[in-house]
Amino acid sequence: MKPSLTRKEFMKLAATTALAIPAASLLGRNPIFEDISVAHPYSAHPGLQLYTLREKFAKDPEGTLKKVAQIGYKDLEFFDPAKLSMASQVKNLGMKIISTHFQPGYVTGNWANPENPPKEKLEDIIELCAKAGVKNLGVGFLYPADRKSLDTYKSFAEKANKAGEKSKAAGVQLYYHNHSFEFKPTDGTTPLEAMLAILDKDLVKLELDVFWTSVSGNNPTEWIQKLKGRIKFLHLKDLKKDTPQDFTTSDVKPEAFVALGEGVVDFKSVLAAAHATDIPFTFVEQDHSAVDPFDSIAKSLAYLKKLAL
Repeated sequence: MKPSLTRKEFMKLAATTALAIPAASLLGRNPIFEDISVAHPYSAHPGLQLYTLREKFAKDPEGTLKKVAQIGYKDLEFFDPAKLSMASQVKNLGMKIISTHFQPGYVTGNWANPENPPKEKLEDIIELCAKAGVKNLGVGFLYPADRKSLDTYKSFAEKANKAGEKSKAAGVQLYYHNHSFEFKPTDGTTPLEAMLAILDKDLVKLELDVFWTSVSGNNPTEWIQKLKGRIKFLHLKDLKKDTPQDFTTSDVKPEAFVALGEGVVDFKSVLAAAHATDIPFTFVEQDHSAVDPFDSIAKSLAYLKKLAL
């Protein structure tokens, strides 16, 4: 069976996931080819989070970027703002830096090594983005000090709103990337729900990681629908079958991470929902790989192209 969706299958997915968008309106915004695919599939501008290649990038950043371009990726998400100085090289290779993650300490003031915090301030990171033409800046993780209780999560959300105001003033959009700990049932709710109630929808957008959402026992397609208008990015990451449910993030074994199409995430449903809710960008990411990570990201891109979504 072909992994690509027919027009009929695409419409069925949109209907069965109960996406609150009339079919005619959906077709008007995202025209569908008669036979196999939407007119503007994510695979036409495939994105990659460079954390996947962090070891190779550390040894040979220019060579790594060239290889990524040769494989066929177009949009990049960096994991270190200090590397935005390579924006011109990225452009010359026919790619674009869409966003970068940065450390939560710039928002919270809490650091993994509190005795040796960086000299830069949040304003310096925002300026780096603005000068490099990178319009999106994401908190990629929360340190344990920021997730001791619902109150610490709420405190982060309040600080993130203030950071989002500063970012917005410089033309940079702040966003937050989830893991599995945000879904842990806590005092009748979850940290994610507690943060969502505080985070300003315009000042702090979201990056939904479908792996971490799935490993927590949640359905990423349902969350895409629920968070319509708040998600700007998706992390496309597959989950190995029979991986235990997790709310810690740190206890998930490396072998749980597999190339797209090799695990249990329903990417047809995920990407159909992403189109229907107008999520502009997706990034392939694989935290760990049992084979050469270049081979893994090539497999993932080939799978996306077959899906034609």
